[in-house]
Amino acid sequence: MISPGDRKPVSILFVLPNFRMGGAERVILTLLSLLDRHRFAPELVVFDGKGEFADLLPKDIMLHDLGATRLRSALWPLLCVIRKRRPDLIFSSHSYVNLALLASRVALPKLTRVVVREPSTPSKSLPDTNYGRFLSLGYHALFRRADTVICLNREVERDLSSGYGVDLSRLVLLPNPVAVASLRQSAANLSHDESPGRRLVAAGRLSHAKGFDTLLGALSATSEDVFLTIYGDGPEESALRSLCRKLGLDKRVRFAGFEKHLAPALAGADAVIVPSRWEGFPNIVLESLACGTPVISTRDAGGVIELSNEISSDALTLVSSEQELAEEIDKVKESKSRELRPNLLPPRFEDKNVAKLFADTLEKAVFGADS
Repeated sequence: MISPGDRKPVSILFVLPNFRMGGAERVILTLLSLLDRHRFAPELVVFDGKGEFADLLPKDIMLHDLGATRLRSALWPLLCVIRKRRPDLIFSSHSYVNLALLASRVALPKLTRVVVREPSTPSKSLPDTNYGRFLSLGYHALFRRADTVICLNREVERDLSSGYGVDLSRLVLLPNPVAVASLRQSAANLSHDESPGRRLVAAGRLSHAKGFDTLLGALSATSEDVFLTIYGDGPEESALRSLCRKLGLDKRVRFAGFEKHLAPALAGADAVIVPSRWEGFPNIVLESLACGTPVISTRDAGGVIELSNEISSDALTLVSSEQELAEEIDKVKESKSRELRPNLLPPRFEDKNVAKLFADTLEKAVFGADS
């Protein structure tokens, strides 16, 4: 029997559509960079090598840029790269890419394992997408073909098991990694508006799923000394700006656009608001807590209910309605300190701990339970 120390590094092909801004993109690049190069030999395939996160790719990673903007034009070149490189394992984290790889399983090298990461709760997220019914059928038919499915929280795990027939033995819980030390170093020079009032921050893609319209509705019912900055862009921006004017919030809400380095803003806020209708596990919750900033979140932001059992209710407050959100916002206290607050994030989310669990999961997918 070959001992783990005598094995050659596991070859892994990570697959991303592009380097554009997004939680999944950043998580994948973080996980890739954290892998021990003595145990793993990672490479990356991107459909289109453009995007804001391109500089996060470690210099030692072989990059395969397919020069394609859509899955239909990228799938055949992707399969060619896979058949040429013959990796021990393929790892993907975008739903439509996951489905394409699982549908093409018969064309992959026989010994290549497929590990996919499910970024949200399918029964909630798929109906809001284009071709949602078709994608749902794909989940039912194809997800059980994965060797391992990584879930961000128990809700996703239950959804895939009971709703889509994926065997529990193939499901693994893996939280998003947070580089606490570097995040807090970046946050040390916190950004705080010195003018009177309480300052809230929200961030994410400006889409229906993120619930910023609910947040604006709640804000309109709060005291006038509460101000909100929203970071991000997306298809709902125009509608949200219009709603802001309609609610008379022009002087209390600022749309700040996409910001790659949010830590100073999160650290300088009196509270961070997460109004999502559904999520996998919002990074902004984890990063805010790591900066010591309290969070008010809807219960539907995936994983927050589990997280709330691990930390103080003063650190993470959960709400179930727009009215409750308004009430909790009005309770926010203005921070008088301009120093970085203590870390509130449980240790299991720290990048080194997530990296170990991720590495063990990949080796188990390749070598089995004895790895």
